[in-house]
Amino acid sequence: MTTAQFIDFDALRANGGMVHIRSARSTDRDALLALNAAASDRSLYLRFFATNRLAADSYVEVLLEPASQQHHALVAEVDGAVIGVAALDRDSADAAEIGLLICDTHQHEGVGTLLLEHLASVGRRLGVKHFVAEVLTGNGAMARALTDLGFACTAQIDAGVIRYLFALKPTEAMVAAMDSRDQTAELASLRPLLRPASVVVVGAGQRERSVGRQVLGNIVRGGFTGSLYVVNPRHSQVLGVASYPSAAELPATPDLAVIAVPADQVISTVTDCGRRGVGAVLVLTAGFGEYGVQGSAQQDELLTVTRRYSMRLVGPNCLGLLNTDSTVRLNATFAPLSLTAGGLALVSQSGALGIAVLRAAERCGLGVSQFVSVGNKADVSSNDLLTCWERDERTRVIALYLESFGNPRRFARIARRVSRTKPILVIKAGRSEAGRRAGQSHTAAAASSDAVVDALFEQAGVLRMNTMEQLLDTVRALCDQPLPAGPRVAIIGNSGGPAILAADAAAAGGLAVVELSPEVRAELAAAAPSAASTQNPVDLGAGIQPAQVRAAIEVLLNSAEVDSVLVVFTETLVADPAELTAAVSQAAARSDKPIVLTQVGEQARSIPSDGMSRPLPVFAFPEPAAQALASAWRYAQIRSTPHSAVIRPLGLDVEGARRLITEQLGSGQEWLGAGEAAHLLAAYGIVLCPQRVARSLRQALSGAAELGYPVVLKLADGTVHKSDVGGVRTDLVDEASLRAAYQEMVGDRLANVLVQPMVTGGTELIVGGLQDRQFGPVVMVGAGGVFADLMADRRFRLAPLSAQDAEAMIEELRFGKLLDGYRGRPPVSRAALAQLLLRLALLIDDHPEIAEIDLNPVIGRGEELTVVDVKVRVAAAAVRADSAVRGLAPTAFQLRAAKGAELVGQPFPG
Repeated sequence: MTTAQFIDFDALRANGGMVHIRSARSTDRDALLALNAAASDRSLYLRFFATNRLAADSYVEVLLEPASQQHHALVAEVDGAVIGVAALDRDSADAAEIGLLICDTHQHEGVGTLLLEHLASVGRRLGVKHFVAEVLTGNGAMARALTDLGFACTAQIDAGVIRYLFALKPTEAMVAAMDSRDQTAELASLRPLLRPASVVVVGAGQRERSVGRQVLGNIVRGGFTGSLYVVNPRHSQVLGVASYPSAAELPATPDLAVIAVPADQVISTVTDCGRRGVGAVLVLTAGFGEYGVQGSAQQDELLTVTRRYSMRLVGPNCLGLLNTDSTVRLNATFAPLSLTAGGLALVSQSGALGIAVLRAAERCGLGVSQFVSVGNKADVSSNDLLTCWERDERTRVIALYLESFGNPRRFARIARRVSRTKPILVIKAGRSEAGRRAGQSHTAAAASSDAVVDALFEQAGVLRMNTMEQLLDTVRALCDQPLPAGPRVAIIGNSGGPAILAADAAAAGGLAVVELSPEVRAELAAAAPSAASTQNPVDLGAGIQPAQVRAAIEVLLNSAEVDSVLVVFTETLVADPAELTAAVSQAAARSDKPIVLTQVGEQARSIPSDGMSRPLPVFAFPEPAAQALASAWRYAQIRSTPHSAVIRPLGLDVEGARRLITEQLGSGQEWLGAGEAAHLLAAYGIVLCPQRVARSLRQALSGAAELGYPVVLKLADGTVHKSDVGGVRTDLVDEASLRAAYQEMVGDRLANVLVQPMVTGGTELIVGGLQDRQFGPVVMVGAGGVFADLMADRRFRLAPLSAQDAEAMIEELRFGKLLDGYRGRPPVSRAALAQLLLRLALLIDDHPEIAEIDLNPVIGRGEELTVVDVKVRVAAAAVRADSAVRGLAPTAFQLRAAKGAELVGQPFPG
């Protein structure tokens, strides 16, 4: 670490308030002395093992030493005052001693844990592997702070002092403990926003069509249960609500301020709210980050103000928020939205799309728990809301409309955890090929931004929806019905055509339209003697009556051969549609299996069911009904699949790989030579096909003699598509054919070539990786060799991989049957291929300087995977965000302060 590197960020305390954490500066002397002076005798004793205040003050000089490889100190500030300090001092190559002091009045707010998390991040970047902390046996608070971090820790007691030694390498236990603390702080900080007990609308006036008046009217009409105020100096009341000249003159401090004033007044208005102690602000006003450079500067200033006063910010340029809880009843939007309660929580970057989804949900009888339009996402984002909605008992399904990611890896970690208990549905805008990157490797060329987004969602257990209609259909199936225990679906109706369409859609979605046993078919025939067919799909005939419908559906629901039932009815003049619907509801009420109803050509809706606590989802056409059931089955699989941890195999030579990459970067050459690439793979246990690098025909002949004929001759430069430029000659059986091939390929030029033994008879694959600018390290597997681009059968995941991730990538390949020995081809070990993926993922995750890497082809035969060709490009890597620290998105002022230096450990924007 150089002296130019520092930390500067905001974070949330356990009570929801903010704290500013930064590297100590030489100007902090007075503040640190004041911290010591304010500390109680007990706090100083526990920190310094004595109550000698002179000794404590002299240590301030140590804290103020410039940051270096040996020392770094962090301070924590609240309201501009230093309330805590932590420091590391290196005492060996691998270890550093740490110390911590928190102001008495701010203890038990999680400040010490935050300081230690970021101190650990500094230590990791310095190459420190262990922290050492000596704690008096009576210092239970410090002992808990250290052990609660979740790092692997050992402790020894000697003469009343506990010596803790803990490894800085993040573990799953450490990340889980950090996420738990993060969730506690998020819930506290967002309570004034999501569950306010008092609201002030700033900017509501008498003009009928103004945004502020519309919002105030919606709050009043919605029956908000808390205290409501208006700030408008020109009126004493608006819509019957008392109005005050300024926030300072409000009779009480509101939890939430809704800001609806012109853009040039927003910052001063929010500053007034901050001084008054408001907990959160909802800025509806446009004219900020979406308006170019000047607007972005205003948005940056707005965020800085909210951070200064520990306020959470939604927006700017947003529609507002909605909470249908009967204890809140808040419609703080300027749209005429219903407060119909239900299980859907929705967050949208687009206010217009949010309105459309909520209005459509209302029309089909689907209620919501909460809705937040995040607008420009200056502060509060979908990550924050996911964290809160995970514990919201009223929310059963979470839906998101996203146009961009702030911190995709944090999103993946949060979503993976949340999806174990609640389904997450996402519409992500931007599927076009415009995001395709022009790379020199197959992997970089194939990794469109949308393909990586799909990979992110797969790993996070997120269901990606293509349309708003599909999202609402799936929400209704998940909100209103139990999850299917399996993929087996029975389709039953009163006409053959729509039922066949339903069967086709169900099969396309991954459901199994099972063949019913003779016993079940006999029960169906007894229940509905006039049925035209008892095969699945079951055709009850146009003249079927409600009593027989109910009996037949109950047969299917009671059968152990069926996991879900899809009912398809077309209106006829023979039976009353309402009576048929009631029959379906009555049957569903007696079962714990999911059932959905299609009334062909009618309105999609969810209707109350007799004897059921949940509505019955009704669809207008069979295809969306089948798709919704298929999505429910996909989520059931996500929820039931145990999470597997990332495992590092023994014997990885991380330092050897790092040295090789550093040397390559120093050479100025981006693409590794054949020998260097082979050594890099070997460091991670990936064996390349035997090869010889030749710089002349004589060396090529010598290499072929060593390897044995037949051989392959290749150009050894950075060309990816060697076959396209005549850079490959195969099946060279003797010296004469090798001479001829060398002359055709190289001639009299100076060129390096590779000589390899001819490998035949296997299945060609490609395995690759790259560093994505937004998503970080990404891994790919697909059809290899000449089919790499022709078949375009590829799957991606974010690195590092769990065994579960690697197995899923292989399972999803369309040409997977070839791996299992299709039509006499030699099978390929999926376990061996998964191990290759795991090792490559660790390689690019450990070394962000590896910009692109292709193993193509990898020829598989049984347990043997032969990497025939490898291309590796290295480039200087940006400082990667540390996933093992917590912090809010940096303000532009913090980023500008870091110009010319590295912002160490800074999390990406959330």
